[in-house]
Amino acid sequence: MIGLATADQVCGICHEALEDKVVASCKHVFCKACLQSLAPAFGVALCPACPTPFSVKSAMKKNDSTLKNYAGSGTTFKDFKSSSILNRIALNEFQTSTKIEALREEIRFMVETDGSAKALVFSQFVSFLDLIDYSLQKSQINCVKLVGDVAARNALVSRFFNDSDCRILLTTSEAGGLSLNLSVASYVFLMEPFFSSAVELQACDGVYRIGQHKAVRIVKFVTENTIEERILELQAKKNQNSQSSGLPNLEEELTVKDFNIFFM
Repeated sequence: MIGLATADQVCGICHEALEDKVVASCKHVFCKACLQSLAPAFGVALCPACPTPFSVKSAMKKNDSTLKNYAGSGTTFKDFKSSSILNRIALNEFQTSTKIEALREEIRFMVETDGSAKALVFSQFVSFLDLIDYSLQKSQINCVKLVGDVAARNALVSRFFNDSDCRILLTTSEAGGLSLNLSVASYVFLMEPFFSSAVELQACDGVYRIGQHKAVRIVKFVTENTIEERILELQAKKNQNSQSSGLPNLEEELTVKDFNIFFM
């Protein structure tokens, strides 16, 4: 059975091979990083696979409770799997990026403007979300990350709603852009343009649900003189064709003609 401590050894949250196995009292097994991402601030939770309560803190090693500095091979970071990009690069040489710094400025503006405001951060690249998460943790900004399998998304969204210290939800359009009420957030940051503007709109729709009483600010980060500008051109072209035909732009797959735009 998936998620049980058997020979299969599959995480009950992400349904992938276990990394840093944690066994709950009910015998369900999880990746440590997956379980940490679900743990409320007070450290007690229900098992994601059954209603059995257990202490997250007692299930994990004490030396994983704080973020570590990069110290060479074998060092892993809180809330990140060993396969994360953070464990494949020399973080002591990584400083930041233009987009991460721009995002930090926007978050600083958000906090100064509204002390209770929360934000969604979308990226199509999980590795980029890991780098953002790492950078925000260093700045003492509490985040929750929803990527990959969506089986545990209710618990993650619940933490985002109920934990006043959790200000940022990092996610992808696939995991966080479908059928979610995220009205607790009033800021949306798109870290790069998507190939389909319809997907972007769908990702942002989560904040426009019943219960939203604040003005919403949506920011899209685009790097000048890069392929991202060509993606914007492609979006505009598809939107124009959609308006001409009177049909919504639901096309998500790129054609050969679309790819040619990137190399003109």
